[in-house]
Amino acid sequence: MRPVRDKVMVLHSIFSKKHDMTIIMTMLIIASCGSFLQIAGTSWDVTSHVLEQPETFFTPSHAVLYTGVGLLTVAAGTSVILLIRNTSLRGSSVATSLKLLIIGSTISLVAGPSDFLWHETFGVDGLLSPPHLALITGMLINSVGTVLGLARIAVRITSPSRQRLIKAAMIPAFAALWFTTTWYVYMFSLPFSNGENFQFNLNPDIASLIAIVTLPMLSSIIFLTASKSIGRFGAGTIVSALVVGINIFANIIPSQGMLSSILPWYSIIAILPALIADITLHNSAIKSKLGLRATEFIAGILVSLVFYIFNYPMLTWAFAIPLNMPIANQQGIQAVANLTSNFLSTLPVMLSITLVPAALMGLVGALFVSKTIAVPNFQNQQVQQQHSSKFVLQEKGGTRKRIY
Repeated sequence: MRPVRDKVMVLHSIFSKKHDMTIIMTMLIIASCGSFLQIAGTSWDVTSHVLEQPETFFTPSHAVLYTGVGLLTVAAGTSVILLIRNTSLRGSSVATSLKLLIIGSTISLVAGPSDFLWHETFGVDGLLSPPHLALITGMLINSVGTVLGLARIAVRITSPSRQRLIKAAMIPAFAALWFTTTWYVYMFSLPFSNGENFQFNLNPDIASLIAIVTLPMLSSIIFLTASKSIGRFGAGTIVSALVVGINIFANIIPSQGMLSSILPWYSIIAILPALIADITLHNSAIKSKLGLRATEFIAGILVSLVFYIFNYPMLTWAFAIPLNMPIANQQGIQAVANLTSNFLSTLPVMLSITLVPAALMGLVGALFVSKTIAVPNFQNQQVQQQHSSKFVLQEKGGTRKRIY
C-alpha cells in the first residue's frame, strides 16, 4: 500500500493549485503538438485513400494521426483533473479552452469506433460521412481550444522565457487551426463523399462556391489573428510556411513524385504573399502612413488572393467538374498522375474567376479581425495580472469586444 500512497501524494503535489499555471501551459503545448500531428496524419491518410493504397490500421499516416490523438487525450484528461480540483479555475477565461479540449477530444474518441461501426454496417464510405464529420469537428474544437488557451494564459505568465515558449507554441497551434479549418471546408467541397450506400457529394457548383467564399476568408482571419497574437514580425509568415509544409508532407510527397514537379514555384507563390503581408503589418513607416486598420486590410487581401494555389493539390478537385477537367472522370493513381497538368492548364481561368471574390472575402476576414479580435499587450504585465480573470472582454473603441 505504501507505493500506491506515495504515488497519490506525488500526484497531489503535482496538481496542487500553486502549480496550475505551469501545468496548464505544459498541457497546452502538448495539445499544440497533438493538434498539429492529428491534422497532418489525417490529411496524409486521405491522400493514401485517393491513391487507393491498401487500407490497414498499421500505416505511417495512422501512426502520426493517433499520436496526435493520444497527446490531445492526455491534455483533455489533465484538463478534467484541473477543473475538478480547482473550483476557482472554472470561472476564469482559461477554463473555456480546457472545456473545449475535453469536448473536442471526447468527440474525436467517440468518432473512431463509430467510423468502424459505420464501415461494418454500410461498407466503404466517403469523406463526408457522419463519423468523419464528427471526427473533423472534434479536431476543429481541439485546435480552437489550444489557440484560445495559449492566447489567454500568456497574459497570466510573467516570466519572459515562458512567454517566449508560449509564443513559440502558438506557431504550430495556429498552423494546425488553419489546416484543420481548410479540411473542414474540403469536407463539403471535394467530390470524395460518395460511398457504397450513400452519396454525400454536394452539387459541384455549390461545392466550388463554398470553397471560393470560405477559404480566402479563413486564410485572412487566421493569418491576421496569428500575427496579432504572437506579435512579432515573421510570425504570420512562419505559420503560413508551416501550413504549406504540412500540405507538402501530407498531400504532395506521398504521391510518389506525381505532384512534385511544380513544388519549387508552388512553395514560393504560396508563402511570398504572407511575407509581404507581414512586412506591411510590421513596417512602422507603412503603418504610420496608412494606419493600422488599413495595413490589416491589405495584409488580409494579400494572403487570401492566392488561396487556390495555396491549397494545391486537393482544392483542384473541387473545380474539376465545373471546369470539365479530365480528372473529373478518373480515379486513383491515374487521376493523381494527371492532376498537376489539369491544375496548370486551368490556372489562368481559375485566377480570373477567383481573384476578385478572394480579395473581397479577404477584406471581410480582415474586417472581422479588426472589429472583434483584440490582443492584450504582453508588455504591460502588471495591469494584466490585476485584471487577468476579466480578460474575456476588453474595451475597444468604446464597445466591449471579445478578445478570444
